[in-house]
Amino acid sequence: MKRKPKVLSRWIKIGGLLALGVIGGAIVLLLIRWPFKRDTVVRALQEQFSSTVEVKTFHATYFTPGCVVEGVTFRRNSDGDAPPIATIEKLTIQGAYWEFFSAPKRVRRVRIEGLHIFVSPRSERTGNAARPTGPAQSTLIIDEIIADGAVVEVASGEPGTEPLRFEIHKLALNSVAEDRPMSFHAALLNAKPPGEIRTDGQFGPLRPQNAGQTVLSGSYVFQRADLGIFPGISGTLSSTGKFNGVLERIEVEGSTDAPDFQVTRPDHTVHLKTQFHGIVNGMDGDVSLQSVQAQFERTSLVSQVEVAKKAASGGKTVSLGVTELQGRIQDWLRLLSVGDPPALTGAMNFRAQVRVPPGKGRFIERINLRGDFGIDAASFIHPTTQEKVDNLSQLAQDGKENDDPTSVVENLKGHVALNQAIATFSDLSFSVPGALAHMHGTYGLLTQQIDLHGTLQLDNKLSKGSKGVKSVLLKSVEPFLKKKNKGEIVPIKVGGTFRQPSYGLDVIP
Repeated sequence: MKRKPKVLSRWIKIGGLLALGVIGGAIVLLLIRWPFKRDTVVRALQEQFSSTVEVKTFHATYFTPGCVVEGVTFRRNSDGDAPPIATIEKLTIQGAYWEFFSAPKRVRRVRIEGLHIFVSPRSERTGNAARPTGPAQSTLIIDEIIADGAVVEVASGEPGTEPLRFEIHKLALNSVAEDRPMSFHAALLNAKPPGEIRTDGQFGPLRPQNAGQTVLSGSYVFQRADLGIFPGISGTLSSTGKFNGVLERIEVEGSTDAPDFQVTRPDHTVHLKTQFHGIVNGMDGDVSLQSVQAQFERTSLVSQVEVAKKAASGGKTVSLGVTELQGRIQDWLRLLSVGDPPALTGAMNFRAQVRVPPGKGRFIERINLRGDFGIDAASFIHPTTQEKVDNLSQLAQDGKENDDPTSVVENLKGHVALNQAIATFSDLSFSVPGALAHMHGTYGLLTQQIDLHGTLQLDNKLSKGSKGVKSVLLKSVEPFLKKKNKGEIVPIKVGGTFRQPSYGLDVIP
């Protein structure tokens, strides 16, 4: 009986030694497989981002296995004078002990604080040796990356131009690995125009040496975008849409809504809505929209839009072809002209090519337009203007009063070229009861000044519709008027302003 305690004690000692051996072996194995070493972490970052990585401080954590790294700088090569491509104030990596033995290895969470990414031509030109363009077999999977408060600055490379700054309030990436797409959820302040974006989708697998071929898809909501950052226009825009493709060719479709869109002055606003479909190059910001359907007031149009950098411009040029499906001239005058209310009303259709080069001048002074238009059943809002048109019609009809004086101008059509806020008209024609006009000249959208010259073909002799001194004066110029079988061809001119035009014979003595 006395031998049992000794036997039990011996087995306890043996069990203790075995336990110590197992624990010791586990510790040795953990130390061998311990992934959170300074050299291991730095090497992994360098390989993942094809960069030289500098670290100021590093310490491991053991209660929750992981590490904390501070003062991280990424450069494209080892040149200390080369601009960094990114900096991180604090990087916290958290894992789990049981995941040390899985294949591929897993990390539960990575938290990035103070992430600042710099995109510039110089930092991107100095790259390391090329890696395979295809995604490699993942040796590590990160369940979650959180990078709230990140900032991305994109330099244009143009002297004196401020970089575009994107402030990312919230950013979460899930299932991050080299050989599979990651999901993302982000909320950020857009750089230009400034506004809040929320977006969700999938991105990857990342191709560091061929980033343009990285696949992405998702949806977005863009709110409270301030269009006033662009010269000559203002308003608040919201947009929703979805996207998919690769970074250098992203197919997008969506809609926009700007209830207070303005072009020339703050008291002229229209409610502008669009639906669009096209391609965006996420590498350089170029945009090509094959279909844009827009509506403001009671005018609808379809256009094709390109926003791209031209070699000689130094910035992005907007080019578009526009076809108006149905519209009103008063809607366009309200949008583009200074006068309020619009001086002319009527149904309108047109086709035009528009080009807006980059610059700091007002939008209306930078826009270049070439197009053909037609306006039917036009009438003038200002009583004095309409009265003069009515008089012209009455004169052409031998003094007969017009039955519908509010819409005496018919079939107003022509070709227009807009440059520096001056509209130059050619092949301009219109009819009033008893007369047909062919004219050419200019109209200032900002000044409202008219300078038109041409001919008026009358159904009756000009002097028949006039009395008194006016009749005598008109009879005196009749010998100089060219006559045809269908009536006299009278040279006329139109001057003054849109509100107070002046008409007269355009005869050189």
